[in-house]
This record gives sequence, structure tokens and C-alpha cells, in this order.
Amino acid sequence: MSGVLGLLFFLFVGVLYQLQIIQGPYYRAQATKRNAQTETVEAVRGEILDCNGRVMVSNRSTYQVRLNTSVMGTEEERNAILTALLQICREQGVTWTDTLPVTGAPPFEYTLGTATGTNRRAFLKLMDILSENNSSWETASASGVALGEEWEAYRKAVDAASQTTETGTQAAETPAAPEDTVSAAPLIAKMKDYFGIDPTMPDEEARDLIGVLYELTLRSKGAATSEYIFAQDVDIRFITAVKEQGLKGVKIEPTTTRVYETSYAAHILGRVGPIFAEEWNEEDSYYKNNGYKMDDIVGKEGMEKAFESYLRGEEGTQIVELNSEGKVVSETWKTDPETGEPMAPKPGNNVVTTIDLRLQEALEQSLATRVPGLSDTVEGAAGVVIDMKGGVKAIASYPTFDISQAYKDSSLYNELLKDPLRPLYNRATMGLYSPGSTFKMITGVAALQEGLTTPYEEILDTGYFRYPEGEKYPYGDYHPKCWIYRQQGGTHGWEDMAHAIEDSCNVFFFTLADRLGIDLLDEYAAMFGLGQSTGIEVPEYTGYVAGPETSERLNQEWYGGLLLSAAIGQGNTLCTPLQLANYIATLVNGGNHYPAHLLQTVKSSDYSQVVLENEPEPLDTINISEENLEAVKYGMYLLGTEGSVSKYFKDLPVEVGAKTGTAQVGSETTEANAVFVCFAPYDDPEIAIALVAEHGDSGGGLAAVAADVLSVYFGQSGTSQAVNGEGVLIR
Repeated sequence: MSGVLGLLFFLFVGVLYQLQIIQGPYYRAQATKRNAQTETVEAVRGEILDCNGRVMVSNRSTYQVRLNTSVMGTEEERNAILTALLQICREQGVTWTDTLPVTGAPPFEYTLGTATGTNRRAFLKLMDILSENNSSWETASASGVALGEEWEAYRKAVDAASQTTETGTQAAETPAAPEDTVSAAPLIAKMKDYFGIDPTMPDEEARDLIGVLYELTLRSKGAATSEYIFAQDVDIRFITAVKEQGLKGVKIEPTTTRVYETSYAAHILGRVGPIFAEEWNEEDSYYKNNGYKMDDIVGKEGMEKAFESYLRGEEGTQIVELNSEGKVVSETWKTDPETGEPMAPKPGNNVVTTIDLRLQEALEQSLATRVPGLSDTVEGAAGVVIDMKGGVKAIASYPTFDISQAYKDSSLYNELLKDPLRPLYNRATMGLYSPGSTFKMITGVAALQEGLTTPYEEILDTGYFRYPEGEKYPYGDYHPKCWIYRQQGGTHGWEDMAHAIEDSCNVFFFTLADRLGIDLLDEYAAMFGLGQSTGIEVPEYTGYVAGPETSERLNQEWYGGLLLSAAIGQGNTLCTPLQLANYIATLVNGGNHYPAHLLQTVKSSDYSQVVLENEPEPLDTINISEENLEAVKYGMYLLGTEGSVSKYFKDLPVEVGAKTGTAQVGSETTEANAVFVCFAPYDDPEIAIALVAEHGDSGGGLAAVAADVLSVYFGQSGTSQAVNGEGVLIR
């Protein structure tokens, strides 16, 4: 017996020796076997700054959570891991990404009306994919698909209705929204079965799990192109809780998130977001052609989009090794085979803009404070401040919105979409308005330069336009009146150029238009940039200048009398506040027509080098003699220093040249749009301002807004002068 035991003992020792000594290295290697994979590391996006170096958009370091289901095991194991992760989120108060358009608790109903367009279309695409040759999916999703298609049609109708037409009005009435109380219970039941979810799991927990699995399925089935980020901006408490549970396939990684350092300039700063499927798939796609990946985050609007090529950095590539448990054991940068350098990410460049945040703040605050008091029916407004070389110092649209929240909260975004005042709409570059009497300086310059009048010629205002006795009048029974005759039954008497601009004498400019003809008038309007692109880097409308071609384009009849209304900025002449501001800058700088622009400088990521210095060149130069220019400018000087708006500027340290405008819209019972332009200082202009208020009555009421901005620019405290309308109809 002892011999047998001894034999067994030696056999046991031999096996141990074989396993631990002879084959030990092999088994140790198997135990620590690693799976190497490459991962893309995003580059930090560049910052956006104002002209004085104040940061407007920056980045904040944070952590995000991604999921790798390939290492989570079986369906049951995967569901258990995700359930544990969701429970940690609930305990820690962490919000996760769930775009399934279904309520979070029973009775389950669709929420397709509050879903973003991208999320709604992704849902419809996935349902279409899953329903192909599968009647059970088709039945379960039928009511949701029908409702989603109704909402898609509704959103398109809303977009079409909200657009400004070629005549500057809203295209159509907003249609009624679909009913959004449709049961999603059949879909939830189908998803429970499809994802293998335990039938005994509470409904709300099951819905949460379905939401995560839905997100993963969107990507695996090709219904969404962006990478699924489970949660963003998680804190150390959450990270610790996840690590303690050792959840396979749950990866927490450092990243950055965009931070708005100002609550102003929402309409031009823009935002970042994923590339939409339609953008990726469009013919000659910019993103495909420039080395982007389908799930990259890019500038979507405003300066974020306009300066994408500067702000975007170069992504890096790292090699990540995972052990058999799916845990990261090492991370190293991949080596570039050509240069031998590590492929670490390179941050984007920083963009310094022409915006002066002090002026932007002053403009937005003043619009918000003063515009509501202009009239009982006032709606939106806009303002632009521009320098003499086209640099936009401030650009605002009222009402505005909180860009840091609008695109994160779908319910808030939908409220903004439904707001009749359209706060998301950039009136400064997209709003089309008749310039009214602010156009008269173009008529004056054209007549002076063409030798059809002189700075000193005086024209008699008799209250309405007519020819001298004995001359054949070419406009039939059309004898347009001067505003002072229409309002007060009076006249301006004899007027020269400067005083006609100060008094806004319609008859004076009717007379000049009659001498010029529409072709010359349109030619000068185009030279000042009306009806043309300003060159601004963000979307804009170009508007129109009244004339036979414009009337034909708008399917309207042109007749000779329209020349007279065109000369005072009425009729089909439509322009944006940005065009108005740039026209005034072009006028008072001596005729150099520069492109409007927001880009000033591009600097390297560490600010050590200037990558690009924007040095704009004039698009064209208008030949204006010094004498003629002075006559026109002097008329604006008289209004700004002695006329109806002088009270707003009397406490400023500089002299201001100004012009009011009142543009009738709709019927004569509707409050007119208020228009106002100015520049300062008078002797050596530095900035020009244009302001428009929809149904704001007269342009003079906007002078207080201009004074607020000028007081900040020239280092004074804001004006306290009350806003008073001029009570004129056409100026």
C-alpha cells in the first residue's frame, strides 16, 4: 500500500513540475493574453475669441463613457452589465444618451414631436430596416412610423412657412401640429423580446435598458452614423462606482466638451455636433473629401462651421491592449511609418474674430431693453456694428436665445421653434427689410457723381412731386407726396443736398431719381453692396434692388413710377441690416467697398504663432469726389448734431452722423419698420451702425440703441435718454 502511495506522490510531483516548470511560461502567457486594437483619439478643438482676446468659446476637460459590447459576453451577460451600469447612473444622478422616441414610463407613448429631426429620421430608418421581410416588426412599429412621417411632413411645412420670402414677408401660416398621444406599447413589447430582456424586469428599468440597446442597434444596423457615447461629463464618484464593479466593456475616457464663455452672440457663434447622414451621403461631400470619419464632431452653424478648417485639429491613433477580462492594460501612441513620430493628436488652431464682446453685449442689452417700447406691435429687431474695412464688431438679432442650452434640451429647442418671434432666426444677416430713407444717400451720391446736381443746387418741395408748368409729366396721375405734406400738410421749401438728407425730403430725391433713371440708380446701389453678397462667412440673404429685372423675377409688373419709390428706399428694394451697415461704412470711408467679415487672425493652438492674418482688400472702389462726399456726410451730421435724433448723442465725446428711415410694410394701418444708420466720429469715421426694428414705427426711436453702443465704444457710460418715436410715416 505504501508503495502505491509513494508512486502517486511522485506522479503528482511530476505533473506539478511539468505544469509549473516546463510549461509554466506557456500557461502564464495564456493567462495574460492581450488583445491589441487601435483607437482614434480626438483632437482638442481650437478656441474662438473676440478681437481683444476675450475667449467666447473654449473647451473643458471631462470624461465620457463608451460601450464595447464585443467583450460583454452572451446576450444575458450583456444585459446584466448594462443593467448594473444603468443602476449606477440612477444612484449617481447621471444622465445617459437615450433617443428612443418613447416615454420613459408606462403607459408608453411616442414622443416623436419633441424628438430632433435627426433622431426622428434615425428611428424611421431603423424601423424600416428591421421591418424588411419581418411582419412582426412592421406591425409593432406601424403606429410609430405613421406618426413619425406626419411629424416629418409637419416640420418641413413649418420650415417652409417660417422662411422669409423674396418680398421680405413670412412665406405662409404655420400649420397645426399632429397629435402626439399614440401608444408605443406594441413596440416596447417587441423590443423586449428582440433584445432578450427578462420578462420579470420592472417596466421602467426595462425601458431604460431598451433605450441603450436601441442606441447600439441604430449604429450596428447603419441607421445612425455617429458613435454612441453612453454618457458625457461624468464625475469621479461615477467613475469610482463603475470601476468598483468591474463592468466589462464599459470604457471611461478623457475628452473635452465645448463651453460657451459668453451668453451673447448666439446667432453667430454656432455649435458643434455630429455629421448628419445626409451630409455624409450627399454628392461631393465636404466631409468625405477632407478625411473626416462618419462619427466626427464638426461645426454645424455660425463661426463653428465657417472656421471649421482652422478650429479642427488632427486626430491621433493609439494602440490599446486589453486582457481577457476586457480591461485596458496598456496604451501607447501608434508610430507613423513615414516619419517615425508618435501619432498623438494635434490641437486645432484658435480663431480671433473681429467681434468686440463689449459692443456685442451693449448692443444685445440695449435691443432687449429698448425695442419693446418702440411701439405696441413691435416684433423682432437686429443691429450691426462694423468698422471701416468691413470688420464686424457686433451683430445681434432680437429676440435671442441661450446657445449653451438650446441644442441640449429638445423641449426647449421645440419651444424656440414654435415661438412666433422666431428667436433662432438671424435677422441681422437673413432678415430682408426696405431701407426706407436710409437709401437716400445712394441716390444723392449717384446724382452728384453723374453731374445731375451739385452740393449747392436747391430744389423746391411743394409737398408732392410734379414737373414745372408746361413740361410733360411722365408718371401719369402718380404724384407721390413728401412725408411732411402727408403728415402735417407742410413742405420743406427750398432744399440743398445736405438739408434734404437732414430733413429727409422725399420730393428732393424724387427729382434726382427722375434725372438718374433706374439703371444708374441700380448701378450705384450695387456698388454700395445692396443686392449683393457682403462676403460674410456665415449664411446671408443678398436681397434685391428695385428695378425691372427684380420685378420680373418676382413676377410683378414694372412701371415708371416705381423709380420714384426706389429712390427713397421703398418698393422692392430689400436688404439686410448687415448690408446697410456695410453700405454706410463704404460711404463714409470714401467709397472703398470692403467685404464684411468675422475672421481677424488665426493663431496656433498654444498662441505662439500667427497662422493667418486676415487683411481684406476692397471688392471695388466707388469714385466719390471729396466735395460730393462731404455734402452727403454733412446732411447726416446735421441730423446727428442738430436734428431730431441729436438729443441721444449730445453727451458723447464725438460727433455723430445719422439717418433715420421708416419703411411701410403691408397696409397703412400697420406700424412701419424702423430703420436707423449712423457713423462716428464724424471727422474721422471708425465705425458704422445699422439698426432695424420690425413694426418699430420710426427710425429715430432706434437712435438710443446706437447711442448705447457708441458710449461703450468711446468709453462712456450708457445713455439714459428715453426712447421717443418721431411719428412719421415715410422718412
